[in-house]
Amino acid sequence: MVSANTNKQQVEIQSFLKNLVDATEPQPANIVELRLEERLSRALPALVMPWGTTGPVVEQASFVVTKNLSVTGTAWLSQQTIDTDDVLVGLWNRGGCRFVKGTVRYRKRIECGFWQIGVELLRMVTPGEVPVLKRLSELAERLK
Repeated sequence: MVSANTNKQQVEIQSFLKNLVDATEPQPANIVELRLEERLSRALPALVMPWGTTGPVVEQASFVVTKNLSVTGTAWLSQQTIDTDDVLVGLWNRGGCRFVKGTVRYRKRIECGFWQIGVELLRMVTPGEVPVLKRLSELAERLK
């Protein structure tokens, strides 16, 4: 059963991702994929960290580059994998960095020691909920 709160969260995430897509230029795609959800090729800097039992683990934050965005998630490329299932992703948009909690759906080792990691985005996370996001926002300023 899907709760109204979950639907509201999904609408908020979809609106945020749509704004990201609208504000950026597509990357040329040379592969046609048949999927239920369209993936939009976007190379954007992002800040990623594991979500531990008490919230985001800031000490393990790293910068990655997104590969694509869909209405429910993103995939990114990184020089390292992430061992936890729950993550916090910071994505830069007009007006600043917004943070989204997500669940890792796949980890795939690719060429040259890189990883492709796919994440389902679940809900927006605010500084009121996680005070350390104010510090993270300062770190995310580097994404400009």
